[in-house]
Amino acid sequence: MQRIAIIGGGTAGAASALFLARAGHQVTLFERVAQPTAVGAGILLQPTGMHVLDALGLLEPILAHGARNDRLFGTTAGGRTVLDVRYRHHDAQSFGLGLHRGALFSVLWEALKTVAVKVCSGVNISRIEQRGGQALLFSRDPAPGSSEAEAGEFDCAVIADGTRSDLRAALAIPQKVTPYPWGALWALVPDDGLTQGSLRQWFRHAQQMLGLMPTGFAYQEMTQPILSLFWSLRADRLPHWQEQGLAAWKQTVLALAPPIAPVLEHIQRPEQLTFARYADVQMRHWHHGRIVCIGDCAHATSPQLGQGANLALVDAMTLAQCFAENSAVEPALALYSQRRRPHLRYYQGASKLLTPFFQSDSRIASTLRDIALGPICRLPVARQQMALTLSGSKTGWIYGRLRQSK
Repeated sequence: MQRIAIIGGGTAGAASALFLARAGHQVTLFERVAQPTAVGAGILLQPTGMHVLDALGLLEPILAHGARNDRLFGTTAGGRTVLDVRYRHHDAQSFGLGLHRGALFSVLWEALKTVAVKVCSGVNISRIEQRGGQALLFSRDPAPGSSEAEAGEFDCAVIADGTRSDLRAALAIPQKVTPYPWGALWALVPDDGLTQGSLRQWFRHAQQMLGLMPTGFAYQEMTQPILSLFWSLRADRLPHWQEQGLAAWKQTVLALAPPIAPVLEHIQRPEQLTFARYADVQMRHWHHGRIVCIGDCAHATSPQLGQGANLALVDAMTLAQCFAENSAVEPALALYSQRRRPHLRYYQGASKLLTPFFQSDSRIASTLRDIALGPICRLPVARQQMALTLSGSKTGWIYGRLRQSK
């Protein structure tokens, strides 16, 4: 049994706490927010993520709140097919699950009540020091001038506190964090059945992208299914968008995708749209002594492939498996980095490669996309590999497939 501290109560942190506590480890979960709740729009759970939730015994309530997505379908403003990726081209039984982020958060945190995890909310872990074969945690109140206090001594510290992690930045691991110039406006609106079980996208060059994803039901309000609406926008153009006003934005959107007029009727105030920024996090490896980084803290990418929550869930399951195979902390964490490397490297590389074709000012990239990608989607081998990528299962550009076991 190891004494394990997990910093961050999001998808990666909560799932890791569940796996490790069920394996008999003494787990303490630190969350800086006093009353943690999920924020954000919809996420797309892939077959890999659903496999992990099934291993935790949590798939049934997740399916009850999600919306099945069988296809990723995108066209240009002129109606030319750019993307047509169907899960059945990988596996006849597989599908994606659109899910409100709050549903996943709530299911994981409800499950934490059933295991012996000590949850410390409202605690801001400011520093981790490795001393005498232990990981010593310190906390500090966010208020200016506050003093630092010791938060506990553990055999292992798991950092899962997100893309902008100061704890990760302080580690002696070569790393690079690159903010994306592009982000997205998002909103949650009632689902009137427009998308028919598909994640639907419209493109004008690589500067305009609209997405609609069936997202199921909010966790506590199951009266009506919802859609997640995404609108691509450069971060430095956000002030201009705000100055132009909602009516001007709606005109731009309708010029790109006229069929969504009924959806836009549900957006009456600019405050219904929230701007999300993204960053690319790259690390040479994910462990240092008795400390390991998981989730977005370790490998955040652009959202183009819809893999963020799924990679975090696989991280959690793999970490627990590595502890099951090694009684000592440092060999377990070294094995974790080794096992996660092919899967994470592929999706980091693929996301970085694809992003300029969908979010950039490059006319060359968008022209190549519009000409080539649609026909490629119709080639049997190519569409099978694209569906395999979308499902979250690839571990290499040519060969390699993620092997998951309970």
